[in-house]
This record gives sequence, structure tokens and C-alpha cells, in this order.
Amino acid sequence: MTFPQRIDKVFLAMGLVEIGRRRKTILRRLASTLISLGYCCLVFGLGGCATAAAPREFAPDGAVIQRAIAYKLETHYQQLSRTIAATAPIPAPQNIQVQTLDSFFLQGLPVYHLQGTYDLTLTFLSQRSENRRHNAFDLYLQRQPEGKTWRSLEKNAQGWRSQQLPE
Repeated sequence: MTFPQRIDKVFLAMGLVEIGRRRKTILRRLASTLISLGYCCLVFGLGGCATAAAPREFAPDGAVIQRAIAYKLETHYQQLSRTIAATAPIPAPQNIQVQTLDSFFLQGLPVYHLQGTYDLTLTFLSQRSENRRHNAFDLYLQRQPEGKTWRSLEKNAQGWRSQQLPE
């Protein structure tokens, strides 16, 4: 009698054969689960490469964020002033607090999604000013290939609308 046969005989005598069968079943299930998990990691891992996050070290600085908010506000107040036939106030965003920063690539260029709050001072033609605190912002900013200019993006039904930020 060989060694494995002796061990089987001992286990059989001790009633442990059932435990050995359970162990085989458990090991098979574990192997199957690990293979499935590995497949999922491979599929989602490769899919994740297409939507990888852009490097945070290239994210817009405070001056770019301030310009983007000011540009959006100027555009909004100019449209509003045309509607009511009044002079548009001059917006001055300040105390910008970025609370979330996400990133992704769009057409091979990094896009940064920033959300947070800012304080706003509106200066009117009459030299009167008005302060508004804790205004929310939600910006999508895309760095251009040369790395010197930025575009503001807005999501719409057709995809993305893009506007160059003024210097």
C-alpha cells in the first residue's frame, strides 16, 4: 500500500473523507471565483485605461479658475443686461474654494471638473457695489495642447460645447 492510499484509509477510518470532499469542492469554487475575478479585473482594468484620470499636477491654478468663473459671470450678465436694456455690472470673484476636483481625457486632452464656492463682488456703473457670498460653481476646464491656454467646456445634448478662456 502506497502512502496516499494509507492516508485515505486513515481518513476513511476517522470519518474524515467527507471533509476531504468538501475541501475539494471549496477549492474548486475558490479557483473559479479567482478566475472570474481576474477576468473582471482584466476587462475593467483595460477599459479604465481609456478613461484614466488626467494628472493633477496639470490642473488649473487659482488664476485660471478665477478667470473661468469671471468669464461665465460676464457672459451671463451681458446677456441679462441686453434683455433688460441695462448696463452689465463688473463681476469680481474672490475667495475661491475648490471642494472637488475630478479629471478625465476628452479627445486626448485633459479635462478637469471642479466644484466649489466663491464670493462675488458686483460693481455697477454708479460705483455702487454688491457682495454675494458662498456662490456655487461647477466648471469643466480643458488644457490645450501647448499647455498655455484653457477652454471652458459645457455638456449639452450633442456632446461638449467649448469656449476659449480670455487671457
